[in-house]
Amino acid sequence: MSLTDAEKRDFVAQMIDLLQQSNETLAGKGFDPSAKIETLTNLSRQAETAEASQQQAMADAKKATVEAQKNLEAAYKEASASVELVTGLLGKDNELVSQLRKIRN
Repeated sequence: MSLTDAEKRDFVAQMIDLLQQSNETLAGKGFDPSAKIETLTNLSRQAETAEASQQQAMADAKKATVEAQKNLEAAYKEASASVELVTGLLGKDNELVSQLRKIRN
């Protein structure tokens, strides 16, 4: 069974808490958990920071996609309006107008 990110974060937090609570017991057996607690705490903070950056990047990408689509739609409408302008100037039977209509469709 694969753990979710939330379950992994919870496991790390619980491990830190248990090591802190069991400090004296572990020290009595010759193990000082302070270095392990510090390592786990630092790695957890780094993971949180990286995840926040990832979420910001995803939000930025979504905004950029919306902006790109908006600009593309505006460009397409402007190009279509140009076809209508050229059609009005040259008439619908003109060869250029025929070419423009073909590439639009």
